[in-house]
Amino acid sequence: MSILLDVKDLHVQFSNRLGEVRAVSGVNFQLKEGEILGIVGESGCGKSTLAKALVHLLPSHSAKMQGEILFQGLDLLKCKEEELLSIRGKEIGFIFQDPMTSLNPTMKIGEQIIEGYLKHHPHISKKEALAYAAELLTTVGISQPSERLFEYPHTMSGGMRQKVTIALALASRPKILIADEPTTALDATIQAQILSFISSLQKLQNTSIILITHDLSVVAGFCDRVIVMYAGQIVEVAPVEELFYDPKHPYTQRLLKTIPRIDLPKDTVLSPIEGSPPLLHMPWKGCAFAPRCLDALPHCKTAEPPLYTMKNECSSRCWLREKESS
Repeated sequence: MSILLDVKDLHVQFSNRLGEVRAVSGVNFQLKEGEILGIVGESGCGKSTLAKALVHLLPSHSAKMQGEILFQGLDLLKCKEEELLSIRGKEIGFIFQDPMTSLNPTMKIGEQIIEGYLKHHPHISKKEALAYAAELLTTVGISQPSERLFEYPHTMSGGMRQKVTIALALASRPKILIADEPTTALDATIQAQILSFISSLQKLQNTSIILITHDLSVVAGFCDRVIVMYAGQIVEVAPVEELFYDPKHPYTQRLLKTIPRIDLPKDTVLSPIEGSPPLLHMPWKGCAFAPRCLDALPHCKTAEPPLYTMKNECSSRCWLREKESS
């Protein structure tokens, strides 16, 4: 499979009264054509910031970005706003975490779906665009689409609003779909429907998907490969099977122990990760996870480990994996 997106040494910093907040630090990864890539980690680890940085959705007055974001060889960080407008929405779609804030409450559903579509396809008439929008609503599982086009977001349930945001993101058939926690706050039934639809879309159109989530159970049944983030850094990369059966980083190992499992004895006690992540505006020495790590070595607290590459396409930012690296 060819490489569709290549992110190299990406840094994102925010300026506030406390100083420089290092939200994303030296991130490197690739997205292959037709691949579903999951990005996981606890709240505040930099997942959503990374996702928005890929398509320049961060506030320009406070966010500073460095590195390279190569989309089919084009560096998006060097693109002007006019170039980005031709890519954002058309080539790279985005499903936001909260549909109530991402949808415009003053615009009808149909108008919101066709607004971006008509900008990328000016030769299409409004009538044709609305007919296409109705087809999209049918595709994502919304009944009576012709009537829904003329409703406002507040008249719909949370699950239906999320389906609308998916239809909006898919309108121009993007090559990459970034889904930022698309099933947050939805019940299990609606969550399963949305994930099933996104999965079927990926198979039908060979769309590459970046799924941002904190739910490892979603990752297990949906993704091909997984990136684990902690304190703005990538600490582990692995195919989904390798991640769950043989996690390499202590943070990933601890995350998996916090998940309830039906295949374990009833009296199994979940093991929470004690402590808190480091403050991103404060400098620290060594491994960012060392203060919370049960396996930390003395030099883990003084020297930052590199991201070691190992067999089976796995990588881990841990001194314990130094001897296994290739």
